[in-house]
Amino acid sequence: MQATLLARARLFTALVPGSTACHRTAAHIWGLNALSESEDEWPVELAVPRPADVPRSAAHQAALQPGCTVHQATLPPVDVTEHRSVRVTTPERTAFDCAQHLPRPDGVAIVDQFLRRGVDHDALMRRATGFHWLWETLAMADKGAASPRETWLRVILVEGGLPRPTTQIRVDLPGDRLAYLDLGWPEFSLGVEYDGYEHHTSPADRHRDLTRRAALRAAGWRIIPVRRDVIPARSADLVEQVANALIENGWKPAPAQVTRILARLHAARRRRRRW
Repeated sequence: MQATLLARARLFTALVPGSTACHRTAAHIWGLNALSESEDEWPVELAVPRPADVPRSAAHQAALQPGCTVHQATLPPVDVTEHRSVRVTTPERTAFDCAQHLPRPDGVAIVDQFLRRGVDHDALMRRATGFHWLWETLAMADKGAASPRETWLRVILVEGGLPRPTTQIRVDLPGDRLAYLDLGWPEFSLGVEYDGYEHHTSPADRHRDLTRRAALRAAGWRIIPVRRDVIPARSADLVEQVANALIENGWKPAPAQVTRILARLHAARRRRRRW
C-alpha cells in the first residue's frame, strides 16, 4: 500500500540530514488543499542546504515512491518548525515560497488559505520588498476566498484587466434572509459565483441555486455563474462576459483599461489556439 505524503515526508526528513519539507508538500502537511495531482503521485518536496543523496535501502525503497524533489536552499531557523512529526517550513515561509515558485493562480490560492488560518499578510508583503512581480502576486491574496477555484476565478479576472472584486459579499434578502456571494462588485450590483461539482450538481442543489439567484435578481443583483470546466480553458470568454456585464451595469473603464483588457483577451485566445 502506498504511504501517505505525510508519512513519506517524515521518512525523507529523517533520512536526509538538514532537510525540510517545503512548497506544496509543506502546505499539504499544514492541512491545506495544495496539491495539483493525487497525493499518491506527489513527490516529497525538500529544501536542503547542500546537495544530498537520499538513501535507497531495500527496506525504504517502496515507502520512498514516488520519490522527492530537492530544492537547494539554506533556511534561517525562524522559517523552520516541526508539525505532525515532520521538519517543515513555517506557514509564513510556506506561503511565501508557494507564491514565489508556483504559477500565480496556484500560489495565490495557497496564500489565501494561509491567510484564512492567520498568517500575517503584511509580513508576507514585507518579505517581497524589492521583488515587484512577487509583491504583485502577494497583493492579490484575499482570505475571503472559500476555495482554490474561487481564488483562480479572482486571479483570472484581475489579470484580465478588470477591477479587483470584493469577496464574500453579504446581500440582505427579503424575509430576513442572507446570501453571501463568492465575489463581485457591490457598486455595480454584479456577482460572480463558482459552481463546483460538489455542491451544485444534484437536483436539490440546482433547485436551491435557482431559488437563491431568483431572490438575488429580485434584490437588484446580476449573477454570473461559472462552472468548473470554464477555468482555465475558457478564461478569455469569461473575462469578456464579465467586462461586458460590468459596463452594462455602469462601469466606465478608462481608454487605457479597455486597451489592456483587449490586449489580454487577444493574448489568451492566441495561447489557446496554439494548444
